[in-house]
Amino acid sequence: MLIDTKKIKMFILISLVLFTITACSFKNSESQSATLLDDKNEEIKKIAIIFNEAGLGDKSFNDLCYDGMLSAQGKLGIEFDYSQSKSKDDYETLCREYAKTKEYDLIISVGLEQEKAIKKISKEFPNQKFTLMDSKLDLPNVSSIFTNWPEQTFLNGVIAGLAISNDRDRAKGEEVVGVIIGKDLSHLKEGAVGFEAGVRYVNPDIKVIVASVDDFSDPAKAKEIALLMYNKGASYIQHIAGESGLGVFAAAKEAGKYAFGIDDNQNFFEPDYIVATAIRYVNEIIYNEIEKIVNDTWSPGTHKFGLEENFIGYTREGSNVKIEDNIIQSVEKIKQDIINKKITIPSTYEELEVWIKSNKYKN
Repeated sequence: MLIDTKKIKMFILISLVLFTITACSFKNSESQSATLLDDKNEEIKKIAIIFNEAGLGDKSFNDLCYDGMLSAQGKLGIEFDYSQSKSKDDYETLCREYAKTKEYDLIISVGLEQEKAIKKISKEFPNQKFTLMDSKLDLPNVSSIFTNWPEQTFLNGVIAGLAISNDRDRAKGEEVVGVIIGKDLSHLKEGAVGFEAGVRYVNPDIKVIVASVDDFSDPAKAKEIALLMYNKGASYIQHIAGESGLGVFAAAKEAGKYAFGIDDNQNFFEPDYIVATAIRYVNEIIYNEIEKIVNDTWSPGTHKFGLEENFIGYTREGSNVKIEDNIIQSVEKIKQDIINKKITIPSTYEELEVWIKSNKYKN
């Protein structure tokens, strides 16, 4: 039997070609799988955020949180959905609807008012991550973030107290300042205590009156309360009332008195009547929470931010109200004393009265 060497060579050549094609196909398949895996690792994160009743347009807390979401969308490439609650009864429903989808890497709830809903929903969905602003809730799948409210408003109180003390043209009599909060919530009351502590630290004889609007979205009612305070002799009012605070600014202008803003820089609303804003960079806090999700470094637990972490403070930017340079120098020194823990600010009225007796400002 004769062997056709030409056919054998042709067979070997075809086999080599087929082997090479198969090997390349396998290699390309492996490469495609690796690419798909990389894409999976770099998948876009989805975030949901639930605003409180004041909602977007409050020129304060909610708007700042929304700004943080937009920054994360632009810089981190995340996608997000949001809901606005019409009443406190909506919080649980909205949160559950987001959690049920299992689509969101993080659900953010804005405000202490949502604590009850988060307590319940986080237990129903133990694998879902939640972030809750203005809360000290300690649960295994919840990051509870709270800022040092007494520190935030304290420096505005110092400005008011020193300004009154330095005003030689004022008629003698009882000196009064005011605080208007949006609702009777623990962290807002801490802010009221902080402002009063700042005022009475530098001038213990000043009387501080406090009132609640019981609504974050009622500027008309806040204006009415503020005018009553001004008529009772208040020369400065610190608001901690969300959108309702806009009514305080209107009252300050009408009465020819002064006010302080909160959270986002509000000095621009009435620059001739707003002395300063007790600033709170919640936009950066929101951004940081999302960045931790993206980088897989997010952790549950309670997280506190204050002057030392540079997430709160005060700003005079945009205000036309004249405050003497020596007052600002004193405020800056006191600020540094707080950061260096030489001054610890009380957070309750019971602590405040004891604190005033043992903490007196020395110029």
